[in-house]
Amino acid sequence: NYTVKGSFKLVKPSGHVNYYGLVFGGSGLEGANQAYTYFIVGQDGTWMLKKREGDANAPTLVPKTANPAVQKPGADGTSVNNLEVRVQADKVDFAVNGTVVHSMPKAQLTTDGIAGIRVNHQLEVHIDGFAVTK
Repeated sequence: NYTVKGSFKLVKPSGHVNYYGLVFGGSGLEGANQAYTYFIVGQDGTWMLKKREGDANAPTLVPKTANPAVQKPGADGTSVNNLEVRVQADKVDFAVNGTVVHSMPKAQLTTDGIAGIRVNHQLEVHIDGFAVTK
């Protein structure tokens, strides 16, 4: 059981929707067989859950989904989203700003491995409080 978390401040949105967030269950990150699951949010108030499996197209586990917990940029162009992946004995919860936006059986995911962050191109994001805790 563990939690991966981080606070993401979008400083400057891009000209189109790009995503940022947490990576977990990673392996082989230095080569062509890289694999991981990523929980990401976008500047349009949506979130997604995807997998990376080498150079193949990333399988989408949960498609782009709007949720009011995902903060959109304000008048100053910034927003803050606190993300958490809570890996438990039998399920995994995905939370944005303290609200669980999705849960799924742990058996459907690879949860052991490297954890980190992912930021798509053309974004300026500051990350604070990144941690993996038991």
